[in-house]
Amino acid sequence: MDAQNVRVLILSAGKIENELEKIFGNIPSGLIPLNGKPVIFRIIDKLLDEGFRKISITVGYKKEIIQEIISKQYKKKIELEFISTEFDKPPGNSIKTAMNYCPEEKLLIILGDTLIENNLTELVDKENSFVLISQKFDNPENWCVITQKDQKINEIFDKEKNLVKSNKHYVLVGGYFFNDAELLRQILEDIDKEKKLEISSIIKKYKNENDVTVELSEQWHDVGHLENYFSTKQFLLKARYFNSLEFDDLAKIVTKKSKNKEKLINEINWYKKIPKEISKLVPKILDSDVSDNPYIKLEYIKYPTLADIWLYSNFSSDFWVKIIDGLFEIIHKFNRYYEDVTIQEYNSIYFEKTIQRIDELIKSNNLFKEIFHENFILINGKEFKNWPVIKDEIKLKINGLHKKEDNCLIHGDLCFSNILYDSKNKNFKLIDPRGKWGQGISGDIKYDIAKIRHSVVGGFDMITNGLYSATYDEKNGVKFDIYEPKNYQVICQKLDSQIKQNWNLDEIKMIEGLLFISMLPLHKDNLENQFAFYSIGIQRLNEIFGDVSQR
Repeated sequence: MDAQNVRVLILSAGKIENELEKIFGNIPSGLIPLNGKPVIFRIIDKLLDEGFRKISITVGYKKEIIQEIISKQYKKKIELEFISTEFDKPPGNSIKTAMNYCPEEKLLIILGDTLIENNLTELVDKENSFVLISQKFDNPENWCVITQKDQKINEIFDKEKNLVKSNKHYVLVGGYFFNDAELLRQILEDIDKEKKLEISSIIKKYKNENDVTVELSEQWHDVGHLENYFSTKQFLLKARYFNSLEFDDLAKIVTKKSKNKEKLINEINWYKKIPKEISKLVPKILDSDVSDNPYIKLEYIKYPTLADIWLYSNFSSDFWVKIIDGLFEIIHKFNRYYEDVTIQEYNSIYFEKTIQRIDELIKSNNLFKEIFHENFILINGKEFKNWPVIKDEIKLKINGLHKKEDNCLIHGDLCFSNILYDSKNKNFKLIDPRGKWGQGISGDIKYDIAKIRHSVVGGFDMITNGLYSATYDEKNGVKFDIYEPKNYQVICQKLDSQIKQNWNLDEIKMIEGLLFISMLPLHKDNLENQFAFYSIGIQRLNEIFGDVSQR
């Protein structure tokens, strides 16, 4: 494929439908989150993998949000252009506007809320204009339906109410390639810009001058509708965890297995031992087995994670204040179930584990071996005490963390990606508990609070989802920049205010900093992630042990 002659146009100017808006607020369609990534990220990643580099995106509704998020992730990777269009007009109008900014000879158009599994490079290399089609559809009145003849478009029916579906009918599924962009420009120039323009009308005119072949879609997902959204989430979970998650749609059950048998058994035991009050906060257990091939069958909950909502939704600060209040109600419920936890367990989790993880890191990474040897480190031009200088001070603080009133039942991994939230009914569901903190299901409740803070203030989910940049060189240290979600500062202040009502904020910060440092070897496949986690961890620890006062 001659990538220089192909421009990809992603149509993402519109807003999401009302039912999805209840879940995520009023966001552009391309930002619908799917298991940690907006749908448009998944589209762009696929295009990058297949060699496409010239990508234009139509924006309109809440365009500043989508431009900032996409730029943060992709501006260094592709030739990226945003084209402002009128979001209240059909997608055909967006194409007409965009053609003024697409000089290439060929144009591939993709709907910004649709995932396509076909290899687009192979299809483009055939050098025929084509549309992607499928026979998997219901309700013809909601679709652009076509018939074909000799592998080419024949008739086109756009959302016709009286059309009776038959085996000769196919729907267009959101992928269109025009091998003669100049012809497309001429066609669009003759159409009044004030007229509402559907893609089907453009294709009708284009096929009169140039054959348009049909290519059967192998797998496609239109996530712009509520039910399709949930089924797509499940499909992606199956693909990612193909050997550990099984779904039963009719029974609404998910079965979890794992190669790490000990961890799964600990999780199963946690579910079995928690009090009835806490069991209301987790999916119902339907069956389990802790033998040689352990598994657990759980009620399948469709809610999105708080991580997805935090990163990509468009809710007010009041919404998030209520979320924080709700999370601390959960913390206080856990805190009512006091348990004995030893100082030795605190030392093991907070200090010894961190030392082990650092040793693991520097044995496998010579660059971090050098970094951890330095007494001071530059981060964004400021000098901070490095690990060798502060580790002894940290060790002295561990015993002081041990407080009887904080020793209780804990979740153990209470980050935003493990909290499901139903914004319509204001319900939380907690998933993927750690299972075992020290010797059992009890631990330090401050650990759960620090996990929440590392998701909000620390930006853990921003980093794991690529919404940041981080580089390192010996002279300048770490250069680090991170995306801040809407109302970030207000929510951080609210969280810290809530923490200070019952706990020492510096202690929570110290635990948060240790969390970031100890996770470094777990992300050995992504050096940029490691630089980001390292810089946040060191900065956080310097807020207690250094001379800085900054979030």
